[in-house]
Amino acid sequence: MAPAAVARARYQGLAAARRWTHDPARPREKFSLKVGDRLGELTIIGHLACGRMSELYQVWSNRHWCALTGKVLLPEHYTNGVVPVAFRREAEVLEKLRHPNIVRLFGSKEEEGRPYILMEYLAGPSLFDVLEGLPKRRLHTPDAIRAIMHVGAAIHYLHRCGYLYRDLKPGNIHLREGVPVLLDFDVVREIEPIRRPADRLGTAPYMAPEQVLKEPLTAATDVYGLGALLYELVTGRWPNEEPVEEDEDEWNDWDDEDDDLPAARVVERTAAADRDLTLAELEKRYPQIKHPPFSPRSHVSGLPKDLESVIMRALHPDPGERYQTVSGMLAALAPMLKGRHRMWPENAPVERRADTESR
Repeated sequence: MAPAAVARARYQGLAAARRWTHDPARPREKFSLKVGDRLGELTIIGHLACGRMSELYQVWSNRHWCALTGKVLLPEHYTNGVVPVAFRREAEVLEKLRHPNIVRLFGSKEEEGRPYILMEYLAGPSLFDVLEGLPKRRLHTPDAIRAIMHVGAAIHYLHRCGYLYRDLKPGNIHLREGVPVLLDFDVVREIEPIRRPADRLGTAPYMAPEQVLKEPLTAATDVYGLGALLYELVTGRWPNEEPVEEDEDEWNDWDDEDDDLPAARVVERTAAADRDLTLAELEKRYPQIKHPPFSPRSHVSGLPKDLESVIMRALHPDPGERYQTVSGMLAALAPMLKGRHRMWPENAPVERRADTESR
């Protein structure tokens, strides 16, 4: 009798991540805690990043007996024993979420006057790191669509739980064994389609026009962010960057061959602190409120037209003209992953509801 065939597990990650190498560098930021310091049951074993109101450390947890990520509130933001709403909300939201493409929460606590959030440690690179190490900062088209399918699944789940993410960008997506994982939930807010937001938080190139103008936000706001992310993954540019003349190569040949490494071109920008801005200032900082995005094919002429159509619909200035749900956008992208690039079995149903076009 012939032995039963054993199917090999289908690879679900990004091929580009396999080629990513990282040479750890000494952090340039000034951290308030040094390696070896103790914070209750935690021991600081590495510096990761500094944010606007917190610091990220790699920590060793004596309770869990493993390395985790500790997001520690900066002392100047903890006055009169009051934790900022955004910091507290992040822990509360993560406590409710359980999804493979969302960072795992291990608890939150306060030790020695320092509130912290404890999350899984993701050793892999961020999507920003991967882009910076690729020719012209572009992913192969199948890798880009795969990434959006993973991130979109996380956003779709978040919407079902009643929240908007509002800050989609490559730096907020890290890889776990090549699979994108969403983190940094400090600007998440509840979905309230009628109420205008009081703030203008987000990262400028990825913000929907209604987000910039403080108009009511819906799921279509995150659809815009997902479209802006996909635009950058396949073109290496932001949606409102003007095209430049360059020699087009065979970058979209959908293979996994190694490529020459380029020099880094761009660093991430975060929207400045919210204040009253004139219309001229808003238009300069956020060109998307006045100018529609440039066609992705103006940057990469070989990009498939059906992919361009999905991106342009997701980036429509009018939220009513976009996909009304993330699942509608993912259903439009799903048929583009074929053959060995598929993420699901041949006979698995991919959402094909009759109202997909309107969603």
